[in-house]
Amino acid sequence: MESEATVKSGSVPAGDPGIAGLESVFVDLEKRLDDLVEARLDAVSARRQEAERAELAEQFALRHPDFRELAGNGALAAQRRDNPLLDDVGAYYAHHLSVEREAAAGELAKARAEAETEAEARTIERVRSKRLAAALGASSSATAQARTAGVDADLAAPEKFGGINAVLAARMAARRRDAGL
Repeated sequence: MESEATVKSGSVPAGDPGIAGLESVFVDLEKRLDDLVEARLDAVSARRQEAERAELAEQFALRHPDFRELAGNGALAAQRRDNPLLDDVGAYYAHHLSVEREAAAGELAKARAEAETEAEARTIERVRSKRLAAALGASSSATAQARTAGVDADLAAPEKFGGINAVLAARMAARRRDAGL
């Protein structure tokens, strides 16, 4: 039989409640220490990431001179209110996109107005030239009814002038004669 004196030095006697109680305290302390170390590491990592982010934001502000002005006058805050997913850089680009859209819409409206004015001028000129051509093309011997109707009398009633073939042949001969052929 073994006596208490012969028990190995590294083992804990099962019957000693004081040492078993200390072991649970040590386990709790170890868990708390692990949690504390993890929290400190998380805090250090968060501070490091925040410092990196601040440095990147400073570099961005140096590359984009109007960034600080927009942040100061509240334009970026307004963009972030409209879209909560945006950060400062995203709000900066969203602001510039909206400014460019407004400028493009203004240019488009101006181009449309110019195109409408040009189309209107072309239409008026075309109508004037058609009226002038109609006035110059009307012969003095044509009847008033034929001038107002817009159709020559021989085409209106070809049977009076020998039929459609005779009317067309006479017109072709008149054109050749007028052209000097």
